[in-house]
Amino acid sequence: MKQSNGWQFPKPLEIIKCREGNKEFMKERRARRPFGRTVLICEYPIEAEAAAEPDGNMITWRLAKRAARDFLRVSFMPSAIVQAITRDGKTTVRVYGKY
Repeated sequence: MKQSNGWQFPKPLEIIKCREGNKEFMKERRARRPFGRTVLICEYPIEAEAAAEPDGNMITWRLAKRAARDFLRVSFMPSAIVQAITRDGKTTVRVYGKY
């Protein structure tokens, strides 16, 4: 989605919980549609004032990615999807948990 300041939201992103031995880490990859069974975890609506900030959209995207990682640390779900959606001129960044 092209924004007025030149920054655009990335394609939907899937964050996966990985285990290697007794270490656990997060890995990112492009989400593939259809997403499958998901549940909405949280959403970040972006108001016009926040979008007008120089890095407002990028900061919101990073906050959503951090929320997805924090959710995966305490959840049984193996992955989460971060997606930016624009409807009726309003943009929302949503985090979905994936079964």
